[in-house]
Amino acid sequence: MSDEQKPALPPRRLGAPGGAVGTGPKGPRPARSLQPPPPSGGSLALRKALMLGIIFACLGLGGAIAWKIWRIGHPNTKEARDVGKEFDGIKDRSKDASKAIFAIETKVWGKGEELKPEDFAAIKAEHAKLVACEDELRKLLDLLRVKNLEDSLEKQQILPFWLQARVWLNDAGDLLENQKPPEYGGLNVPMFLATDRIRKAQDQLKEINTLKDEIIKRNDPAEIKTTRKKISELRDSFRAQATRLQELDKYVADTLSRPDLTSKEVMELDQLRDEANKASMAVRASGDLLKAFPE
Repeated sequence: MSDEQKPALPPRRLGAPGGAVGTGPKGPRPARSLQPPPPSGGSLALRKALMLGIIFACLGLGGAIAWKIWRIGHPNTKEARDVGKEFDGIKDRSKDASKAIFAIETKVWGKGEELKPEDFAAIKAEHAKLVACEDELRKLLDLLRVKNLEDSLEKQQILPFWLQARVWLNDAGDLLENQKPPEYGGLNVPMFLATDRIRKAQDQLKEINTLKDEIIKRNDPAEIKTTRKKISELRDSFRAQATRLQELDKYVADTLSRPDLTSKEVMELDQLRDEANKASMAVRASGDLLKAFPE
């Protein structure tokens, strides 16, 4: 039999009992699990990092958009400012308000009129503009001080004009507080009234001086007495106006707290001091003329 061919075994059906030699029959296969394997620790960390990255990116983008919108509605005040340009605008507005007030005030000494309620209402409106301009000028000066630009050209231009604007402001404010004629309050009305009185008194003194020789020649005691009285009254008027102008000079210095003010800083001081000097000279001229008419 060993030399004879062994009979072929019938083919074994897949999964049928009777496997290879040494193995027994096998039972049914276990059912496969449908759940995925649990993620590893590294995978969870990566997912968390990605999620946080997305969240922060969204927050950053939203913040950038919100900041851009806010900047559009709120311009950055720290950006460079053109101080010279700002000053020019403030100066023009201040001058316009001052001219409007002065035009109303001229009614008193120019036309001999009393100011009416509507005049004071107009002055009050222009005064408010001067208040705003003076505040803006002061802030510009503060800005230059903070930036250590005390010696800058802008400071040299703004400071004297700021003082001038304060004179206009105080003039209008004091006029509004004292609305009673004939003197009124402030600077302009009293100053120009004094100037007008000095001019009229000078004209009368010149007229007397022109007629001096004729009066002396007539030698009329009554006429001489009347002439002496008139000259004495004119001299008293010159003294009074000189004193008034000196008081106004001090008024300007006191309201600005600047006793060392010059006419270069405040233009009204030029006229104040010039008219006060004229009045003082007229006092001396009156005394000299009075000597020509002895009692």
